[in-house]
Amino acid sequence: MTLPVPHLDDRTFLDLVTEARDRIRQSCPGWTDLSAHDPGIALVEAFAHLTEVMIFRLNQLPEKAYVQFLNLLGVTRHAPTAAWADVRFVRTGGDRAAVRIPAGTRVAAARGVDPRPVVFVTTEPALLPADADEVTVRMHHCEPVEAELLGVGTGQPGQALRAARSPLARTAEPRDLLLGVEVPAGSVELGAVAREHEGATYEVWRPVDSFAGVGPQAKVYLVDRCSGLVTFAPALDLRPPAADPPGPAPADVGPGVPGPAGTRAGGGPVTVAAVPPAGARIRLWYRAGGGRTGNVAAGTLTTLRDPLPGVRAENPAPAGGGRELESLESALVRGPYEFFAQQRAVTARDFEILAAGSGGVSRARAFTRSAVYSFARPGEVEVVLVPYVPDEARPGGRLPVTVLRAHEVEESRRRVEADLDRRRALGTSCRAGWARYKAVSIRARVVVRPEEDVEAVRRRIHDRLHQTLSPLPTALNPTGWAFGEPLRASNVYRMLEHAEPGVRYVESVRFVVDEAPDAQVRAVAVDQYQPGTWYAGRGPVLFRSSNAGVGWEPAGRFDDDETVLRVAPAPAPVRPGVLARPGAVAVVTTRAAGGSRVHLSTDLGETWSALTGLDSRITDLAWIDRDGAGALLLATDTGLYEVSLLPGAVPLQILVDPADADRGFYAVRAFVSERGAPGVAVAAQAGFGVYLSTAGGRPGSFTHVGLANVDNRVLAVQYDGPATLLWAGAGEPDPKKPGQGCHRTRLFESDVKWQQVQAGWVGGTCRDLAFVGTLAVAATQSGGVVRLDTLAAQPQWQPVVVNCGLPLRDRTRFVPVDAIAGSATGTGGARLILAGGERGVYRSGDAVDWTPSANQATADVVTVPDTWLLCSGGHDIEVVGHDAPGRD
Repeated sequence: MTLPVPHLDDRTFLDLVTEARDRIRQSCPGWTDLSAHDPGIALVEAFAHLTEVMIFRLNQLPEKAYVQFLNLLGVTRHAPTAAWADVRFVRTGGDRAAVRIPAGTRVAAARGVDPRPVVFVTTEPALLPADADEVTVRMHHCEPVEAELLGVGTGQPGQALRAARSPLARTAEPRDLLLGVEVPAGSVELGAVAREHEGATYEVWRPVDSFAGVGPQAKVYLVDRCSGLVTFAPALDLRPPAADPPGPAPADVGPGVPGPAGTRAGGGPVTVAAVPPAGARIRLWYRAGGGRTGNVAAGTLTTLRDPLPGVRAENPAPAGGGRELESLESALVRGPYEFFAQQRAVTARDFEILAAGSGGVSRARAFTRSAVYSFARPGEVEVVLVPYVPDEARPGGRLPVTVLRAHEVEESRRRVEADLDRRRALGTSCRAGWARYKAVSIRARVVVRPEEDVEAVRRRIHDRLHQTLSPLPTALNPTGWAFGEPLRASNVYRMLEHAEPGVRYVESVRFVVDEAPDAQVRAVAVDQYQPGTWYAGRGPVLFRSSNAGVGWEPAGRFDDDETVLRVAPAPAPVRPGVLARPGAVAVVTTRAAGGSRVHLSTDLGETWSALTGLDSRITDLAWIDRDGAGALLLATDTGLYEVSLLPGAVPLQILVDPADADRGFYAVRAFVSERGAPGVAVAAQAGFGVYLSTAGGRPGSFTHVGLANVDNRVLAVQYDGPATLLWAGAGEPDPKKPGQGCHRTRLFESDVKWQQVQAGWVGGTCRDLAFVGTLAVAATQSGGVVRLDTLAAQPQWQPVVVNCGLPLRDRTRFVPVDAIAGSATGTGGARLILAGGERGVYRSGDAVDWTPSANQATADVVTVPDTWLLCSGGHDIEVVGHDAPGRD
């Protein structure tokens, strides 16, 4: 809370008139008529009015002082930013010779109703090669000012010069501002940058934010892009407080030479950096113009101001990045945060304020990556950026995701990242990236009073929703929607019932998101490193939930002809011998044209790399650690393969059965014993049984361990204290039969003995198997999800009832469940089980009662991760002026 600012004089007009009348009664008792009609009182009131105006101006002194204090701190307004566009120069004539496009070539946009032309220029030369039809050139909405003569150096400290074409616009190019000081030919220092102009050599000096710590010989300057003011180093008396008394200068220090105490030998001040020598000309290369008028639409940059024979111009995409000069009001609000940041990024607010100072960034959110991601290293800072979008690009506050993406300028992101990297604390690292969004559309029915204009209310409601649910600040939401803030039904009721006059009540509120894993889910998995993180695959998209299945967001988007078949997060090291790989996730996809691909992510699905591909179908995969290195085992229709974790790795076949090198496999599982011995089991196709290796799956180490003539479709490993149990789920071709259920055996014993666990089994084929503590849950073909207590003396599968919540195919059969996963590490050790199938993802805590977990439409809440933002989709609000029949 800010401190109250007192008025220097708080008297009003009435106070002044009353005080004057009291003085008249005391000093002039003969003046008896003190009414407003008396000429003397009229003069008193006139002077009181003039005095009140003077008092008002006097009370503005704190605001002026505030601005002066900000000037002392070096707070300046953000300069305008020039828009940029990739302009395509296309050959139109028959001449196929190379065409040179010189720097400074101008292309104007169609004027339309605006009489002022919008002109873009090339700041670097380009070439349309011979026989090439077109070339794309980056152009900026600005006017290059070449070698403007600012003035002549005086050799004195603190010299200040001003550019003639202020403000100096920022552009996406790295060298949009250069200052050169004339030097004699051939005297440029080694490693320095110089430019030639009109036969003279100009050494390029470097702009800095402050002269502190730059060194007395540094050739630097300060520049205020808004005013065009260039300031060179001042002279300061830098003697320490406890300086020695004046005395004779040391013998090795001559007159005018800086002494050891930071002053000249004569005791005078010294310049803190180099200054232009007397008589040296000072020139400035910069860009004038900029602003949001440069954000022109696609296809408008077509008029060549500087003709190029046989060439026409066009911009296939809209221009972006243009931003106006910051208003004084905005700078006054930002000033205190600039003071707290002190030009160094230490706290999260420091990173955010510095990032938002870029011309292409409107908001920023900084966080420590290790506090959010399990795979992050200590000291890593991530800054999430929201691009600047001009008001005309979001009429009525409407800001879809496509508009946000269109204004994400990669040069702005790199500039912010480089600037933060210079200002970060020692021992930390920083990365900057664009924010991610989830669009949500609101459906509701609003009943208004009969006298209200229904269409007007509908327009106001839609404007209110768009302006409130916006990533950027609006009139109704000055800070923008908060990062990670969910949208609840209560928010909508409050926005519409309490804030909108004329609304009687609101009902039937529904939320609709763009996409969710609510159909054709072939794979689900839980991440054992990242709390509350689950995966589900639908078609070519892998979804991730960071809040235990309450909300889902896309984490990987593969080619359209791919379908996510398996998701395998790296296993946690529950026993010695397993390497920790937090954040690692492997995905198997099948292709419509045949074959499979393996994709790998090391950051929870934020980025992906194509690991390998096979012409045959991959049916399962497992992580394996061998000799201190990691790999993936791939079960395919043509054998077992091993592939390293390096991009582009070539799969190597592991021969399981020498009698049949091309034998196919349905499933593969890797595990470790209580002593850290690695093992691998594979389930063969066509009823050839199960093969086991206790040597980490090395070639030649597999032996057949039984279950021949059983259609083993699924393998799963259960750790029961020191014991390691291998489970095999069987298939059932006859849909009318209940199925064979599962088999299990203890591993790392002298003999492998299988125990059939079939009692109570229903549903035909076992499609997937998972363990939550001592509870086994199985996904079936037609019986939904069945469960079993693995510690029971006589274990028996328990089916679910028809009204359990899982989708039904008919009155007695459930829709097939393709995948299942469980975890017992939730809040308070609570269990969570997710099942996926053709109707989406369902969740349960006990495998008895199930509820949908991933619908596109919901009536409760829409969530996003802490580093994401919600934004408005296409809202659909039904507004009626009367109650429907039968309603109250």
